[in-house]
Amino acid sequence: MEAKTYTKRENARRAGVAAGVPAELVEISVHKNGDEVRFGWKAKQPPAGAAQGAANTPPATATESVPVAAPVAVQGVTTSKAKKAAAPKVPRIEQNGVKRPKDGGLCAAVWAWLDANPTATIKEAKAAAPQHGWNENNVACEFYVWRKFNSIARQTSDSAPAHA
Repeated sequence: MEAKTYTKRENARRAGVAAGVPAELVEISVHKNGDEVRFGWKAKQPPAGAAQGAANTPPATATESVPVAAPVAVQGVTTSKAKKAAAPKVPRIEQNGVKRPKDGGLCAAVWAWLDANPTATIKEAKAAAPQHGWNENNVACEFYVWRKFNSIARQTSDSAPAHA
């Protein structure tokens, strides 16, 4: 078993305490490998005169820096958190060097509005922002990115929608 080491003494001591060893009985070991210095821990034996206090302390169940001469069995104690299962990857659509935003966010809501109103101008998009609780500056950014995604070039006076 590879001994777990830490970059700081405090982290090694914290791991020992998390494994159930009293802080005063955690012994820090130094591991040097070239210029790299790492720290491990092991449970040290209580002093002989402290038999009363030591009788009430539970024995250490895990040691991180185990000498080769004295192997100690580890009984299901881990010092790291369990890893969460990764969320499934949802492929995002990419066109013209622009990725469509993920569903559920504010940017995706702006894009959905723009998809429903493809002839809207920047002025109309900004006017719709307060009704939906969007930031006007973000709507402006999303408007131009949405146009690039859909390959919509600049509007000319010929292609601009007629206003009354």
